[in-house]
Amino acid sequence: MPETLRLRDQGDELADLVKRVAAARRVVVVTGAGISVNCGIPDFRSSTGLFQQIRAAHGDVVSSGRDLFDASVVFRSAQTADVFYHWMTHLRHQCAGAQPGAVHRFIRQLADRGTLLRSYTQNIDGLERKAGLSVWDPYSAKGDAEHVPWQAAQSVPLHGSMEHLSCQLCSSSYHFSEQSSESAIRAGDECPDCQARSQVREACGRRSLATGKLRPTVVLYEEPHPHCEDIAKIISHDARALGTRRSSGVSKQPQDVVLVFGTTLKVPGCRQLVRKLATASPETTLTVFVNNEPVCGKSWDGIVDYQVIGNVEDWCARVERKWSVQTKITQWTKTRKSGASVAPSSKDKPKVAVIAKENVPAADPPSNAISGKQTVSKKRKSPACVDSGTEGSDSGTIRKRKRQRPCTPPALPPVNELLLPIRRSLRIATQQNHVYCHSPVSICI
Repeated sequence: MPETLRLRDQGDELADLVKRVAAARRVVVVTGAGISVNCGIPDFRSSTGLFQQIRAAHGDVVSSGRDLFDASVVFRSAQTADVFYHWMTHLRHQCAGAQPGAVHRFIRQLADRGTLLRSYTQNIDGLERKAGLSVWDPYSAKGDAEHVPWQAAQSVPLHGSMEHLSCQLCSSSYHFSEQSSESAIRAGDECPDCQARSQVREACGRRSLATGKLRPTVVLYEEPHPHCEDIAKIISHDARALGTRRSSGVSKQPQDVVLVFGTTLKVPGCRQLVRKLATASPETTLTVFVNNEPVCGKSWDGIVDYQVIGNVEDWCARVERKWSVQTKITQWTKTRKSGASVAPSSKDKPKVAVIAKENVPAADPPSNAISGKQTVSKKRKSPACVDSGTEGSDSGTIRKRKRQRPCTPPALPPVNELLLPIRRSLRIATQQNHVYCHSPVSICI
């Protein structure tokens, strides 16, 4: 069974866990409906959740609120379908008026810090987009401004979203309007594309075609996911990214972290997702589950490292405070280092330039000099004489100049040795009667 910690406790183990999460290198977040409850959107399974509200209002139509989100039940009759469209429109208006909460802002901070690898959400409210995250939407066209490829997406909705409506017959998609005006396209309306094709056939004298109805692009129970292959590709990519580092020297390096917030992990697909991410590299990945009530039992032993019982927003606030402390320490360290680099050192002291005496102009005697004329030697100074200091002080004294030892030219061989080759060549040339004189200069031998 994973180790259980309570958020209200002030133990060292909880503080160490917060420190490790705050210093994580990469973070994957898996969220459920619990993070949007404080935003005004009800969850599904609590005592005041959406299932209980539907059962109380339409107990004569459905036996439980879950049946209204079961594809094998909801479209069985027109009455249950109408109730489904009514609640989807009501939920769309709630999502349109809600604003991101503390957990959504926490995930946005992870993205701003460059540590967020991906955020997977089971929610269909679209608050991740309002928080400023780039959301992968398979129903948006490539030319749309909202289109984001999965490689650049920061958030992936696992169960679809309420942003679009899709025809159950031709799969045409439309924007789900947030307002309940007469011209707006609503859930349960007939598909405009199907109507247009049918009208064209009727104008040509042919029989009309069937017209599909529009439903939100959310995934229901007992229904195949229309984009399961794309989501599986994204999950495999992130699992490989978490497993790139090996266990050598991991204790001294920041870990990768998988955070699970606000979900009961009862949906099979979400359970498989958490297992795959947590076991991609168990030596280097820390998996933390945070929820108001304990969920992880013995089946999660070896997969979830810590189970923190408490409010998710309070947990996020603790991590943010740890970030603030780390930022202040980093800024203080940079200030100390920059101050030490600016401080003057003994090596930076100005040095006296060595200047030849011939290049130094003659200095006028100071006004407060001692009476009497200074005798200046008329002997020409050698260029080898260099300055060993600066010109005099206020008292008019002149520092002595240090004379360098003159350079001694290299010794030359005797003249006879230099002329010996010339004598030999002239002697040979004279004997052969071939004496060439190319210069009027006479050589004495």
